[in-house]
This record gives sequence, C-alpha cells and structure tokens, in this order.
Amino acid sequence: MSHCEDGRIRIRGAREHNLQNVDVDIPLGRLTVVTGPSGSGKTSLAMHTLYAEGQRRYMETFSPYVRQFMDRMDKPDVDAVENILPAIALHQRNSVRTSRSTVGTMTGLNDYWKFVFARLAVGIDPETGREIKPETPGTIDEKLHADFPAGTEVMVCLEVARPESVDLPALKRNLVAQGYLRAFAHGETLRLEDEDWTLEEGEPLLVVQDRVRLTEDQRERRLEALETAMRLGGGVAHVIPRVDGVWLPALKFRGDWHPLMEPRPGLFSFNSPLGACPECRGYGRVITIDYNRCIKPELSVHDGAIHIFEGDGKVFSECKRDLMRGWRKNARKVRLDVPWKDLKQWERDWLLYGDGDDPDEMYEQGLWYGIAGFFKYLESRTHKMHVRVYLSRFRTYQECPSCHGLRLRPEALQFKVGGKSMPELSGMPMDELLTWVDRYVTPRADEDPGLKHAVAELRSRLEYLNEVGLGYLTSDRSTRSLSGGEIERVSLTTCLGASLTDTLFVLDEPTVGLHPRDTSRLISAMNRLKKRGNTLVVVEHEEAVMRAADYLVDMGPGSGREGGRLVYSGEPARIGEIAESLTGAFLSGRRRIAVPKKRRKPRRFLTVSGATRHNLRKLDVKVPLGVFTCLTGVSGSGKSTLAHDVLYLNALVEKGAVCEEEPARVKSIKGWEHLDEVVMVDQSPIVRTPRSTPAVYAGVFEEIRSLFAETETARARGVKPGFFSFNSGDGRCPRCMGMGSEKVEMQFLSDIFVQCPLCRGSRYGSEVLSVYRDGRNIADVLGMTVAAALECFSAEKGAKASRIASKLGVLQRVGLGHLTLGQPLNTLSGGENQRLKLAKILLDQIGSGANSPKMLILDEPGTGLHFADIEVLLAVFRELVEQGHTLLVIEHNPEFIKSADYVIDLGPEGGAGGGHVVATGTPEEIVAAGKGYTGKYLRDVLEGNPSVYDPADAAVPESADMDIPEGVMALRGARHHNLKNVDLDVPRGEMTVLTGLSGSGKSSLAFDIFFAEGQRRFMDVMSPYARQFTEQLESPDIDRLTGLPPTVAIEQNMSRGGTKSTVGTVTEIWQFMRLLYAKLGQAYCPQCGVPVGKRSESEVVELVARELKKHGGLALLAPLVRGRKGHYADLARWAEGKGYEEMWVDGKLVPLSGFQPLDRYSSHDLDLVVARPEAPWPLEKLAGAVHAALEMGEGFLQVLPPGSGRPELMGTRLACASCGQSFPELEPYTFSFNSPRGWCPVCRGHGIVGKGKVKEDHAQSLLEAELKYDRELARQADDDKGITTCPACRGVRLNEFARSVRLQGVTPGDIASLPAVAAAELVKGWRFEREEALIARDVVAEITQRLDFLQRVGLGYLSLDRSATTLSGGETQRIRLASQLGSHLRGVLYVLDEPTIGLHPRDNELLLGTLDELKRRGNTLLVVEHDEDTMRRADHIVDMGPGAGIHGGRIMAQGTFEELAAMPDSVTGAALHHKPRHPYRGKRRRIPSKKDESAWLRVEGCRLHNLKDVNAAIPKGRLTVLTGVSGAGKTSLMTGTIRLAARQAIGDKLTRDQRKLWKTSSGFDSIRMVYGVDQSPIGKTPRSTPATYVGFLDDIRTLFAQTADARRLGFDRGRFSFNTGQGNCESCKGTGMQKLEMDFLPPCYVPCETCRGKRYNAATLTVRYKGKTIADVLQMDFAEAAEFFESQPRISDPLKLLSETGLGYLTLGQASNTLSGGEAQRLKLVTELIKGRRVSRNALMKGRELPGDLYLIEEPSIGLHPRDVRLLIDVLHRLADQGNTVIVIEHNTEIMAEADYVIDMGPGPGDAGGTIVAEGTPEQIAKKDSPTAEYIRRELGSDIGINC
Repeated sequence: MSHCEDGRIRIRGAREHNLQNVDVDIPLGRLTVVTGPSGSGKTSLAMHTLYAEGQRRYMETFSPYVRQFMDRMDKPDVDAVENILPAIALHQRNSVRTSRSTVGTMTGLNDYWKFVFARLAVGIDPETGREIKPETPGTIDEKLHADFPAGTEVMVCLEVARPESVDLPALKRNLVAQGYLRAFAHGETLRLEDEDWTLEEGEPLLVVQDRVRLTEDQRERRLEALETAMRLGGGVAHVIPRVDGVWLPALKFRGDWHPLMEPRPGLFSFNSPLGACPECRGYGRVITIDYNRCIKPELSVHDGAIHIFEGDGKVFSECKRDLMRGWRKNARKVRLDVPWKDLKQWERDWLLYGDGDDPDEMYEQGLWYGIAGFFKYLESRTHKMHVRVYLSRFRTYQECPSCHGLRLRPEALQFKVGGKSMPELSGMPMDELLTWVDRYVTPRADEDPGLKHAVAELRSRLEYLNEVGLGYLTSDRSTRSLSGGEIERVSLTTCLGASLTDTLFVLDEPTVGLHPRDTSRLISAMNRLKKRGNTLVVVEHEEAVMRAADYLVDMGPGSGREGGRLVYSGEPARIGEIAESLTGAFLSGRRRIAVPKKRRKPRRFLTVSGATRHNLRKLDVKVPLGVFTCLTGVSGSGKSTLAHDVLYLNALVEKGAVCEEEPARVKSIKGWEHLDEVVMVDQSPIVRTPRSTPAVYAGVFEEIRSLFAETETARARGVKPGFFSFNSGDGRCPRCMGMGSEKVEMQFLSDIFVQCPLCRGSRYGSEVLSVYRDGRNIADVLGMTVAAALECFSAEKGAKASRIASKLGVLQRVGLGHLTLGQPLNTLSGGENQRLKLAKILLDQIGSGANSPKMLILDEPGTGLHFADIEVLLAVFRELVEQGHTLLVIEHNPEFIKSADYVIDLGPEGGAGGGHVVATGTPEEIVAAGKGYTGKYLRDVLEGNPSVYDPADAAVPESADMDIPEGVMALRGARHHNLKNVDLDVPRGEMTVLTGLSGSGKSSLAFDIFFAEGQRRFMDVMSPYARQFTEQLESPDIDRLTGLPPTVAIEQNMSRGGTKSTVGTVTEIWQFMRLLYAKLGQAYCPQCGVPVGKRSESEVVELVARELKKHGGLALLAPLVRGRKGHYADLARWAEGKGYEEMWVDGKLVPLSGFQPLDRYSSHDLDLVVARPEAPWPLEKLAGAVHAALEMGEGFLQVLPPGSGRPELMGTRLACASCGQSFPELEPYTFSFNSPRGWCPVCRGHGIVGKGKVKEDHAQSLLEAELKYDRELARQADDDKGITTCPACRGVRLNEFARSVRLQGVTPGDIASLPAVAAAELVKGWRFEREEALIARDVVAEITQRLDFLQRVGLGYLSLDRSATTLSGGETQRIRLASQLGSHLRGVLYVLDEPTIGLHPRDNELLLGTLDELKRRGNTLLVVEHDEDTMRRADHIVDMGPGAGIHGGRIMAQGTFEELAAMPDSVTGAALHHKPRHPYRGKRRRIPSKKDESAWLRVEGCRLHNLKDVNAAIPKGRLTVLTGVSGAGKTSLMTGTIRLAARQAIGDKLTRDQRKLWKTSSGFDSIRMVYGVDQSPIGKTPRSTPATYVGFLDDIRTLFAQTADARRLGFDRGRFSFNTGQGNCESCKGTGMQKLEMDFLPPCYVPCETCRGKRYNAATLTVRYKGKTIADVLQMDFAEAAEFFESQPRISDPLKLLSETGLGYLTLGQASNTLSGGEAQRLKLVTELIKGRRVSRNALMKGRELPGDLYLIEEPSIGLHPRDVRLLIDVLHRLADQGNTVIVIEHNTEIMAEADYVIDMGPGPGDAGGTIVAEGTPEQIAKKDSPTAEYIRRELGSDIGINC
C-alpha cells in the first residue's frame, strides 16, 4: 500500500443513471464486491462512476492527440470522488477486431518467447539440416584441428569487396600499398604486383592475410590472422589447407548467421516488420477469390453451373460466349453437359484457369482465359465502387501459401528450441505448454542472467492462464474469437503479468463462463492482484466470490426506479442482518431457490452423430426435446461449439435459412421434424437507437395509440393512431423530431444531450399532448413503469385494454416490471435484453395463438443476474417449456443446473482434454454417476450447502510472487543504453532523486525504464485500438521490474509547436474556451456592432436578386464539404449523375466530367454549382434555385459573380439585420487560429507578420506553401528581423467575425490577453441558466481548474495569448505539472526531468511544496535533478557515475543528503560538500567606474513586455549574471532589448517597432559580433553530428584525403563525407540504419546490412589513417579522439576543450538530434570559444588589441551536475579573459557567486516585475534586500562542506 493518511476511495453524491445520491466508501488495497438485483445500479456505481473517474483522470495525463482515440468514459454525474487511483476495467466485452491480436500478444507471452528464442534457439540450415552458429577465430581453429593433422600448412585469406567504381589493377595497387603481397586465385598463390592475372566477373578476390601451420606454438598468430581476416573481410574468413603439397579448395567461415538472419527478438514477432512473413504481412492468411462460390456443383455448364455467367449483364453474357469460343478451339473437349461434381479434375482446371496465365493474351487469341482470368479483369477495375461490391461476394481468406498460416518469415521458422519452432509452441494448449517449458526451457534459464527472469515471467503467465481456467487456450488463438468471459479472464492474467501496483481494477462479472471448479482459482488470482497493492472492485453475483470478498456493497433494494440506493456496505458476514437486502436473504439461507419436486421426462430426442469441430471429435449425443436441458462442463469443454456450430448452424441450413458461417461437420442429425425453428437468444442489444421502446417491442404501443385515437378529442380533430407516434407523422415534436432531446456536440468532451426546449423531453408536439385519456396524455403513459401500466390497464374494460394488460403481464413475469414503457431499448442491460427477447417469444404466441415448437438456445442467461432474478427467469423457462418449446441452456450456475429437467455434461477437461460427453440425465443422475467435475459441485447444491471459496482448490505454485519485494519498485539487471546491469529499489510513496554527472545514465533509468515500462504496462491492459495511437515505447533491456504503478512523465518538452502555439493551447484552456464560445457565444456584426440573427428564405432570394441585377449573371453554390479530408471522387460521380456540371473546389471551378480524385490526406472545401441564374430569369425560377441551394447547403449558399475568386456567403442561419451580411454558424473552429475558418487572413493566426507571403506557385500544394511560410516566419521571429504585430487583428490572431463574438459581454481577444489570475476571476463570475448551465457545467469547470493550477505553480502571470515559443523549459514543465495537480490522482509514479530548471531559488520553494503535495496524496516521485535544495528535500538519493557515457551507468552511492557526504564513491556528495571558496580564481575582475562611458554597455528606457523603462548598464569584458524570479523580465531585457541594440550597432536593420523598445543605447561601437547561445538543437536529423557542428570533421576528412591510399585512388575530402553520394553506403545513403516499415505497425530500424552501420561504402573504407578507417574515427569519443589526433592541434585542441567541459563521453559521429539541450548549449559555447581563441591568437600575432564580442547565454547550467557547473564556470571565465563581454541569465547561485557583476530583476513576476531591484558585485548584492540577496549570501558564506 502507498503511504497515505486515508485508506478509502470516497464517493459522494453519485447520481449516474438510476443512482439516488449514493455516498459510499471503498477500502483501498482490498477486494470489494458490488452486488444487487439486475438494474439496481451496480454497474452505474462501479463502471460508470468509479472506473469512469479513475480512467478519465489518468487519461488526462496523455496528449490531446492520443486521448481522442482512447475509449474515454463520460464524466460521471457525481459530487466528488476522492482518493481515486488510475483505473483499469476488465469488461466482458470483446472489442478486439484486429487479427494481429492473439492470446500470446495480449498476455505478453509472445514478448517473453521472443526473448527466449533470441537467446536459446538453434538455427538450422534449411538445405543441409546442419546447425548454424556464427564462427569466431577460436571455433574456426578448433574445427581446423579436428579436420586436419597437426602441422598442416594453412593460408588465412580475407575476401576483399570489388567496388564497381574501382578496377582490379587499381585495387591490387591499393592493397600492395597497405602491405599485402599475395592473393589466392586459380588454385595457386599469385603476387599482387603482377599485372598479368585477372579474375572473372563476380569471382571473389582472396587476399592472403598469413600462412601458418596447425601447431601449438603458432596458435596466437593463427587466431590473430583469423580475427583480422574476419574484421576486414566483412565477417568472413577463408582458410585454404595444403595437403600433400596441393592447395585444397578454400573453406569459408562466417561470423554471421547466413543464410538465416541474426536471431533478434523482432525476428520472432509477426507484429514486427523484421519477423512478419513478407507475403501475408504477419496475418497468416491472404485474401483470395473463392471459386466455389461461383459454381453450382449439381448443374452442368450448359445448365448454368458457372452461375456468375448466367446474369443479364453484357459482361456476363460475353464471358459465356468467350467460354464457348475457347471450348471450340480446344482439342481436348470438356464435357459441358455433365454436372460439375462429376467432371474430371483436368476438366474443372480448364474451366477455372483456362489455356494460359495472361487473360488479355488469351482473349486476343480467341482462347479461354478461365474463371480466374475473369476475376483478374475485375481486379483491374476496383476503382469502381460496384466492382468492389461485386467482388466482395466472392472474396475469402485463405492460408498464406508462403508461411502456411504460421505468420513468420521463413528464416524465423528455422530457429528451434527443444526441437520446436515458435509457431509450433504457439499451437500448444497452455497446460501442455507449461509442462514443456519446465522440461526444455527452465533447466537452461541459468545460462544467461537476463534469461532467468524472462523464463520466470513466461512460467508465471502460463500459470496464471491455467489458474483462471484457461489452460485449454493456445497462444495463437485470435483474441477476437474469445468469449466475453474468456476475454475478461485473459485480461486478468495480463494484469497479473504486467505486475502493476497502486491501480484500481474494476471487474465486470469475471465468473461468467466459469465452471464452479475454476471459481476458486479465479478468486486466488484476484487475491494475488490485491496482494501486490492494488484495489479490486468486482461486480458479481457468484456466491463464492461474495463470501471471499473483504468488503461487500449491496445495491437495491429493487430494480430501475426502485433501485439505485445503497442497501448495505461492510463485511460480507453481516449482510444477513439487513432485512431489506435480497442478497442478505439468499446468503443467510432465509430464502433460496427450491429444487423442483418433479422433473419432466423427455419423450423425443434430437440425435446427433459424428459431430466434428474444434475439440469435438466425432461426438455422438442425444439432446432431449420438450424439456429444459442444461448443457454444462468446464470452460473450453466444447459447449458453445455443440450448441452454436453443431445444432444452431446446422438447423439454419436444414430449415433453409441464410447461414453466413460454416456449420460444423456431422454424420447426421435426426429429429428435425419435431421442431419448427431453432432460435439463439443471447444478450446482445436488440437495437442501437433510442427510437425503440419496450412498448413498441412488446407490441402494445399500437394498441395504446389506437385507444388515444378513439378519445372524443381525437375523433373531433379527425386524427388517426399514427398521429400519436413519436417516430413519424405530424404528432411528434417538430424541433427534436420525436427524440425528446437534442445532441450538443462537445468535440473532445463527451457529447451532451439536453432536454428539447420545445417538448421538454416528452417527444410530442403540443397538439398531441392536449389529448387526454383518463387524466393522462400519451407522454404520461410512456412514463409509466410496466408494473404501473399493468395495474392501470387491468382495471379497464374492453378488448384492447385487455390485450395490452396480457402483454404487459408477460413483461412483468419475466422480471421487467421496473422498465418504463417509453425507455429507449439501447439503455437496457444484457440480462434485460435477453429477458425481453424471451418475452417476445411468449408474446408472439399470444398474438398468433398457434403453438409452433421452437428450440431456444440460451448462452449463459445467468450473466448479470442476482439470485432473485434467477428465480424469475426459471419461472419463465417453465412457462416456455409448458407451451411446447425446448430449452437448451449453456450454464455453469448451479442454481440453473439443479432446476433443469435434463443435464448434458461435457468434458472432462477443457481444450484437447474435452469434447466428450461425461454424463447425461437428471441432476440427481449426474451426481450419482460420480464422473467429471459437475457432479461434485452439484451434490452440495442439491443438499443445500453454501458455495464457498476453498483455497485448497486454488493450490497453485506462486513462483512468480515469491521474490517480489514489498513497498518498493524493484529493478533488476538494467542494461539499457550505458547502464551496467543495475539493480535498484525505489521506495513507493516517497520522493527519490536520481543525480550524477551529465550522461551518467540518469535519464535512461528514469525515463527509458521506469516511465516507459510503467506506461507500456498500463497501455498493455487497455484497448488494442487505443494502443496503436500511443507512442509505442520500446521495452527496455532489463531483467525484471516489479511493484510499478501507472506512470506519468513530466519532461521539459522544448518542441512547442511554432509561433501559433500559445499558453492557452499548451494548457488546453483555449480548446475549452473555443467550445464555450461556439456553444454559448452571441455573434455580433463586425461592421455594425449589432447582434446578428437569422434570415428568412425570402430575404435571401431578395439579396441574390440584387446581386444578379448588379452583375447580370451569377453562380449559386451549395456548400457541401468544409475542411474535411478525402478524395471525394464518389461525391463528384453522384453530383454528375444528378445532372450537375461543375463544382467549386478549394477556390477553383472544376468540371464534373473527368473529375480527378483529390489528395485524400489534405483538407478540402467543396461547393456544388446548383444553378447559373441570368438577368432575364423570373423571380419564381430564381426562388426555386435559391431554395435548392439552401436545402443542399443546409441553410447556406454562396454567390459567385462572374470572374470573381471570392464567393459571398448568404443563408437562413446568421445574418446582420442592419447591413444584411451573412455569417457562418459558430463552431469551435471559428475561434481557432490554426484553422482557415478562424484565423486572421492577414497574419494567418500568428498574430505577427514578417517579410514575405505564402508562395503557392513555388510549392506542390497549398499545404506545403503554408508550412514553408510558417517555418520562415518562425525563423524571422527567432532572429527578430522584420517582425511586426499584425495590423488587422492587433495580435488577437482571429478573423474579424470571431473577434466580434461575445460571451457574457467578453470577446475572445479580451479574455486571452488577461493573466491567468484575472482570467480565473472573470470566468468564475459567469452565470448561466437552464440548458446553457448544463452545457457550460463541465467546460467552465475544466477552464477554472486549469487556470487555478497555473497559479499554484507560480505561473499566474502568464496570459493565454503568450506565445509558447517564449516559454522557458522550466515554465513548460510547470505547465505540465499544473495539469497533474488537477487530476487529483493517487498511487501514480511521477517521473520528473529537472523540474527546477529555469527557477529562481525563491520559486524553487514553491515547486518543492507542489511536489510534497503530490507525495502526500499517496504518489511516488522519481526526480532527475542536480539541484541542492531538491536533494535536501528528497527521502532518498541515487547517485550515478562514476563518469559519463561508457564510463557511467553504475550506482555509486545511495542514501539521504547527509549520508551521501560520507560516501567516498559519491561524485555528487563530494561536489556538494567540498565546495572551493568564491571566487574560485582568488579574485574578481575589477568593475570599472560608472563614469567611464567607454567601459560600459548601456541601454536606457527599455519597455518590452513588462519592462518598466529599465536603464541597464553592463561592464565590458566582464562576466555579468542577470537573475531574478521567473517572469521578472530577464529574457525581455537580454534577448529582446540588449541583443537588438547590439545588432543595430553592428549594422543590422531593425523594424520601426523594434527600435521603439528602448530610448537610447551607448558603448556598443566596440562590439565586433553578437552571439546568442541558447539550448535549441544543433541539428534535427541524424546526419548532423558534433564533429560536423564544431567543424573539425572537415580537418579529419582533409587528413584522410592526404593519405597515400586516397591520393592513389583519386579520393578527395568530399569522398569521406557520409552525406554525399561519393562516399556513403549505397543501401542506407549514409544513415547506417535501414527502416523496415509495414502498414499498421511501428517502423523498425536495423543496422544496414551492407555497411553494418558504418555509413560509408566499401571503397571508402579501404583508406586508413594510422590503421583506422573514417568510420572507426567517428565511433571514438572526444577524449579518445583527442589522444588519437595529438599530432594535429587543429583537431586535438577543440577535442581537449570539449573533454575539459565535461563532454568527453560524446562520440564524434553521434546524431545531433540525440543530444540534450544542455549538451547542445555547451557544444555551442565551446565552438564560440574555439573561434574566439583563433581570432585572439591572430590579433596577438599582429600586435592588435583583443576584439570584444558580446555573448548572450541563456541558463547554461541546465542539466549540469555540480562538478560540471565548475567546468562551465571555467569556460565562461575563459571567454571573458579573451576580452569578450559575457551576459548570462542564470539562477544557479554558484554561477551568480562567480560573476564579476550581478543584475537582480523583480521584485515579482509579470506586472509585479520588470524593474532592476539590485546590481553590483556578488558581495554588494548579498548586503542588499532583494529576492536573490538571501541566496547569494548563503552561497558566499559557504565554507568547506558547511552552509551558514
């Protein structure tokens, strides 16, 4: 359990569905069962309230993009749910539709099998059958010793690639230059210097590496020669032995898996492009044409056997003529008058496949192209819809001919463990597989440390599956073929396997489909989940589960309106004391279902012989007719197969009904003549729309309507019964069309259904509602329950009332008296659906009076039923049997079995061990037989003993849980990235800080392992549909991780979506604000400023007539599509078919004939040209055209004058009464500045304008042009060149119509410009009435909550329209943290990435308070951090090291802050407790006198953003630190003002707006250059590397080009670039990786097979410098390379400097996009320092003064360990020593204390800041009263290891 002061989830005021303000507490860490009668509100409480809230809050932690695909629950109607955990629901609903999901993938078994196969599998050569293993020099030497006598002379050769660009003589010369002398060719050794021998094309060049003998003294030499030959020869070595003076043929030894592939885990997954069969893409089957569907086998060809050619169409009759023509030409005459089934095989083949493969060729030659050729022709026409529809009738799935249904590529099938391939193991049932694993895999688990845990996990999952009664399933069973009960139990094992903790699991009747034998096992599995610190809430009626629960919640006391109350909550043992509890009555034994006194004896049987399907093998069984038979047996024994596939499907065929599925094979079924029909009565929904009701379904609504039509009022008005229908006619409400409610689409919130304001939910118009009968109108009658209506109509006289009463009586008898007559059927539960279907069978009999005997097959009708409901249902069963029907009920519930007349027990086991009849007879006879499991459990029930949980029944080994440490997240064997087999225990419910040098492995541990694994495991148990849209985080390389709760990462995500992204969009506040404005805003005319209303159609006609008069002609356009993606070819065909000729597509007129499909991935606007009115048209004709356009455009049309490119919008929707202008309806996109519908047309939603415009003519599409413009504008904004506020929208970003809309008198621009604090106050003051209040409720709550939490994390000063590009990393992270506070979750692991970044020490305290609050709620915090204050607050610190990169990856020390100081290995402890005194150099640079104008840079009157006429003075040639609280104005001063003043001084042109940002500036004339050093990436693709950025790669390439080899081969320096075609690898184009892609799967990257990840082609790699290729050099780290290039100062000096600044661990060729922001910034700093050194050196040599540059550096200490901070300080000092002026924005007190000069800004953030509160040396600041003074005092006062 997590540490938290309160161990309960508190639900207060739950009103979801029929819940009546329920208050209940659910204990955490316990198993709670929620029970009660059907319809009492159990599911409403557990699923729709508890789960919905837990799942919804965790979903909020995902990105908005991912959330739209989640199966997101509606926000429940509840006052409060406190202490909620992230929730997972295990439904009995199989929503999996993809055949990629199998039991193996869903349970994680396949993930572990992949790992086991990659480590243990033996590769078999498909041709020779020999084992394949990569050779090593050692194994080759052993083989040579085994095959040849000692002393044999051997020649070791390497195979040299022969690049096309290099001829053989040049290659030989190159090899000689490298020291090689001989080659082996034509059976002899030849000298490479001889030019008179050549090789055939493709013949390998074998170069002699060494000649040695097989003697012990030459062993080292042999191994070295073999190792060199393999290294240089691409992993291949050739050995040529000499026997009896003759050189034998070369023996080839490979160091790889040829001809197979390397056994990586992905090779054994059909869901990976690496492993999937290339032909079927891992599906195991392909779509083909089933030719049998074209044939009627009992007919001859003459009589129409090929029935597809017998149609009326021209194509079909032509095909028959072609067949006859081909038949006449064929020498072998096929018999056309013989039935198809009697034809010989060759005759059928000719008819099917014709005379040849090419149908076109056959047709040209007059030969027969075959039925197959006809379908080939159709396949070429599939762009036509009717052809696709026609083909679908013949399409079928067929086993893949390549992999034969095994799904994997051929290479994967050649790897075996214990003699079995992966698919063979996937086909074994789980119980057999567990035994097999123990025999072949477990004994080998110790061979590899990583394998041990993989095998343990594999075994534990197999145990779980057996434990919950699923031992009969196979891993390759498709998930979508599982029943609801099976899917829920598979999900349960997935949860057990995921090892999650602190999670709320809500289970919906997990015992469904479970035999009593397996119930105890299921309870044991749930207890195991509980034991791991999880909370379980189970909706259940199974007695044993209720008795085994820790806590019981009983809902009731009745159903529907009579339920929804809490009857009891507490320990199960005490429920019997509650008199009104039905559950208590049954559990205590006061009430029970009686055993029938007499059972019916069957007289007739349905006799099944030889039934075969799944595990039924030639089964013979007799099913009694005219009685209630229970079909039972353990899970997987074959019950559903017998009932559905054998009986039901064969009955459909027998009775001539349509049967889409293939029935099971049977020898015979006798006795059909005794049945009229076989009906499946399941729990599936009857309808999916709210239009059908119990009254309609039961057939009483028609009678009720006719009774109302007979009233005097109705007769007087002359209305018929149809007038009283809400589904059609004039009687229904004209506004909601009889729905009773209106849907308000809420986009990313759940849609809201508000009561129709016209009919107030009654569904009818006022005229119908004024007709009364006995004081009630028809809406009142529909509002009555079945029970109340029965009482009412029973009291009436008359035939109609009597018929209504008798039908309602049936509904009452089947236990549906609580339903209202008008309740929509789509709101019924599964059990209610099933009982209504049974009632329908009884009702049909009342209607017809005839008694047609039916067999009713019911699959688990007890699902969701309480004891009391079962009693009712059994009474219905008796009534049905008495009416002559046969009931075959599949059921495990002992209450049903004991009540049956006859029982058929299948078994004895599930899967392969089932499929047999164990026993048949009465329940008593089953018990007496003593066979199988059913009899054993039935005995207790017949004797009246209670059903209890017996732990002995669940006695299964708990091997997987034995060694799981409690209370911690236990990580074992982490080897991800640079981690060295790390073991770590992180305490749950506490705050742990991970620290260490940059690159030591902290982020790998926190994000790539803890976060990735936590989120992956949670996603694994969510819907597969949702999973495909989440970023698939790869499984890290670890042995094991247990005790992991659901995880949320809060990173400093620096990618903020460009200049259109704002604080409002990042926090999602603007998304909700847009929704609110769209639904409740009042539109105003931008020109007139008056509210706009709606126009009449006649007004629109008048306006169009005016335009027509003005222009003489017009085009009337009907808007059809707005901003939606698609190709719209079908729409164009439809319009053309209707006689229209043109369409206005994306601003251009396009003819419909020959319409080209549009780009389906781009958004389009389409208007149909409905008419082209001309001046002479009469008004009636024009009115008709306007009406047609308005109808098609749903109230809108556009008028396009001749030659114009901009149509005018008109409509009957919104229009200004004053000026007549029309406007579009308000939609959320109206207020989006990312949509053309909402953005300002001048600035396109950026709020700023720059140089240049969108250039369509230079781009392939408008979208490309727009993206190009956006990128260019973002670049200009970064450079501050030519950027001004948009003159049209004044920075609001929206168009004039959107800017004019008001909500409670406030425009969107007004609210967006307010700081979060003020915006929150404003929104909280808004008041809404009636429907508006319902619409606003959730949206306003979301907005105010987000605004409040911005305040809580110290960001209340930010306005919603603030551009996200101006936010610091720290601000971005705190915005994310604010949203987490709002989720009110507990039990979550929060992984934070340096949250103190960018924070002033004062703000740090605020942040640490926020983290403490998260911890107090019962969450765990794992924080990657270097900040001293954060470490002091942590409960536990883990110090990584000892170095960075390959030198890191170990845990050096762990403990509290004080304990770390005493640990000698702790780098962090030493750095924090042993600080040198300030200033580190002993003295500071002298600050010049303020009077010396030439020694200062001055900028006066600065007024950007919140700056209040600031006068800033910076000493030249010094290190100045600019500090202050977050939001005080530091960046505005340094980047927004000082930088512009400096740029102006060096000659850059500024805009007028930029020049207004300050009054005067001076001292900048001595500045040579301005450098801004921020944390933006130095490259965005893998093609950019540190070596290319810093610039020394050019020098390295020059070195290589100067080698003798390169000069001889004619290679210049360009040859050694992997970015050019000359030198890079031909296959991967220099990336070193190849991307394997497959539809619907994440791409997979593997090292390029050609260059093996080296990026260069073979010819380039023949050139070496000091024995190393260019690829070898790029793999060196900076420290190693500095040593290697010692003799080249131009290269080694920068490398040494990089190593000295703590970056020695980076490699020269590392992709730039993998560097952190801090690493990128230090690379930039060092690059500038190198440039400065060169400039300084040149100046000194020429005797000139040092040129001064201005360096503006933003927070360089981000991500730096205290030790690295000191290295950084040294770099900053060196820059100042070179005569540069260095200004640093910084919050790190150590850097502040090292500055020559400090400027402190504040005193507060936002409007409370913007002034300089103190300036001077650090010592001077320490004596002042400013926000920073206190922290500098502490830093300066620090002695060795002591803080004052």
